Amino acid sequence: MGRSNDEHLAKLNTLGIPWEEMTEEQKLQQRREWDKIVSDPKNLQCTCTITGCRNNHNCQQCVTLHRYFDGYPNCLRPLEDVLEAGVPQERRYNMHYKIQSAGGNDKTGLVDPHDPDGSRKRLVQRSDPKDMIERMNAWQKISQDPKNRACRCKNVDCWYHGNCVKCMALHRYFGGFPACDRYIVDMIDDIVDAYWAEQGGRPEA
Repeated sequence: MGRSNDEHLAKLNTLGIPWEEMTEEQKLQQRREWDKIVSDPKNLQCTCTITGCRNNHNCQQCVTLHRYFDGYPNCLRPLEDVLEAGVPQERRYNMHYKIQSAGGNDKTGLVDPHDPDGSRKRLVQRSDPKDMIERMNAWQKISQDPKNRACRCKNVDCWYHGNCVKCMALHRYFGGFPACDRYIVDMIDDIVDAYWAEQGGRPEA
């Protein structure tokens, strides 16, 4: 894993002891600390503003659909903004490109790979309603396919394994991505590092 994922996992470990070095009592203590966080209703609220989406407030289907297209839910976009701060929009990772362009095969002419929000607006406003319904039906099939919905996290002993709502809430609380989406964070790190290398280094804070 890359820099940002390592930093996130360090924050997640509130006891400051490497997991593999913890006693069973310490692991239980850590799990209970996490459970307090995901038991707080305000941490479980869906923050996505696209309320017309069929997957709004349905964490598992939302995660499944976006992951299928190498993306992540909208509730993680503020975290991406932090990771890519200072990087121009046209150079940033576009988490919507594949889902908007049917996996990179756009036939509408409305999708700009450097403008995800503008692309979405054009698709909604200028696509034939029947085409949009067909697109949403296709997305629904993807998000409801048991093979796509299966939890990919290797930490099968986690209390939230397979529980997208609490998993997302916990990692979001600590400013990071769940395990199934961390490969994207590594790609974002690569993009950010390459951009600042071209600029001769990051500006001083």
